[in-house]
Amino acid sequence: MAATKYDSFEKIWSGPKDKEYYGPDMTLGEVALIILRLYSDKVMQVYDPTGEELTGGQLLEQSRRLAHAFPRLKLQRGDVVGISAKNTTYLTEVVIAALLNGTPINPLHPDFDAETTAYMFEITKPKVIFCDLDNFQTLSAVKSSLKFKTEIILLTGTLPGVRNIQDLLADGCAGYDEKTLFACPHLCGDDTAFIITSSGVTGLPKGVTRSHRSLLNSAKIPQLFTSDTVLFCFSPLYWISCIFTLLASLVNGCRRIITNRPFSVAYFADLVERHQVSFVLSVPHHMALLAKSPESQELAAKMQCVQSFVCSGSKVPMGIWRQLYELLGANRFAVLYGLTETGGISKNVGGPLGSEGKLLRNVQVRVVDPHGQSLGPNQTGQILVRLNLRWGGYYHNPQETQVTVTPDGKWLLTGDHGYFDDEGCLHFQSRDTDVFKYNHFPIYPKQIEDVILHLPGVHEVAVFGIPDEVSTNLTACAVVRNEDELGAKLTEADVKGVVAQHLSDAFHIRGGVFFVDNLPKTQNSKVQRRKIWSQLSEATTHL
Repeated sequence: MAATKYDSFEKIWSGPKDKEYYGPDMTLGEVALIILRLYSDKVMQVYDPTGEELTGGQLLEQSRRLAHAFPRLKLQRGDVVGISAKNTTYLTEVVIAALLNGTPINPLHPDFDAETTAYMFEITKPKVIFCDLDNFQTLSAVKSSLKFKTEIILLTGTLPGVRNIQDLLADGCAGYDEKTLFACPHLCGDDTAFIITSSGVTGLPKGVTRSHRSLLNSAKIPQLFTSDTVLFCFSPLYWISCIFTLLASLVNGCRRIITNRPFSVAYFADLVERHQVSFVLSVPHHMALLAKSPESQELAAKMQCVQSFVCSGSKVPMGIWRQLYELLGANRFAVLYGLTETGGISKNVGGPLGSEGKLLRNVQVRVVDPHGQSLGPNQTGQILVRLNLRWGGYYHNPQETQVTVTPDGKWLLTGDHGYFDDEGCLHFQSRDTDVFKYNHFPIYPKQIEDVILHLPGVHEVAVFGIPDEVSTNLTACAVVRNEDELGAKLTEADVKGVVAQHLSDAFHIRGGVFFVDNLPKTQNSKVQRRKIWSQLSEATTHL
């Protein structure tokens, strides 16, 4: 791992310095056009379920046609393009077209329910939304509830009266000149390319803006990616991991394998072997399932072609980490610590178990106490990351943006707590926010609590996570019943049922419903969710 340097006077840790590969005015769309033209005869994308292949030239042509059709959708620079779709053939071209037209992309998970999807789209207000045939009914319900006008376009399948991607490609042919260059003359590197859903520091869903320049600098890594690299990531575009691999392919000339099939360790190993994947970006719960599989040795043998497994999204349990070192080799398995707001922060490649490793290039970090005073090695405090590039903040949310950066605007308050050891390795320990993760999904307690509070007989409720090796956390809740007949009749099935009825599968109660007399609170009556599980465990121990 590269060295992390420590300035004992400023109390700042710094990763290796490196220059930008493109100027500040360069955009992702411009670079994509250059790379796709350069690799016009090379297969750049393979859709595994059907084997459909697209060369750089085909991606270039279809993306430019879509970009030519976008203005006919009355999309103007700055308008938002919503996406709620799985990884299929034409999704990449839609992304490139949006990047060329200066229309920021807001991707949501295709399995989200109507309420969750509508919540985020009310913030970003996309003028068009791309979805699949499978989730069209959900998006149609979302559209009817939104307070603004939008159009739904199908990326897969057809429906009477609904525009689909083939219609859009046909529209793009009219008046199209193949010699036309989309050089993005009115865009610059600091313009917003993506609006990514994240919890931020205060724990409520927000739209994190990422600029062309920041994403370009994150994805352009010649030391890691070459034109011979074959990339794979299971995640849909909702996750920053999928955005990263898509962009890494476009700006480094890598082949990218995509799929819309659900994860299983057997399918994972089979796909990797068939396509000779050399770089995998994964999440802890997928890697935990691999480590715990009865056939882990056989599956790992099928993935010898992979030079690097990078795991990111949440803390990797020590037991799982140790198993993966033994299974894959310490130098092939890496843990990445990063933020949606800034990208990768540090990476542990073959280093000590439990550490987030050394800082990445051009990253600077401070650790501060509750009063904002900088701390030195082996002192735990809040992790602050320097904003070397302009950050647009949270979309249409200046209040949250303001409290997430230092008054001088130079440092991002991550809400994460940790320390650096004497070797310059970062150790993440906890978060300020009540948000926790289940299978890589951020779980917002208040969103679930609001649903449960509608149940007759519920006086108070607090949602929290129970640690789990595979899923990171299992969602659980503590409920204080009303002291009446309705409260007496309230059951665990009632609570689980109302959540299952109103929220997506990721938010369902899997850790249990615990009926308690009261909830632990601070002096100002704020619920202390972190104390609930420890108190319940302690009470069980003493029974």
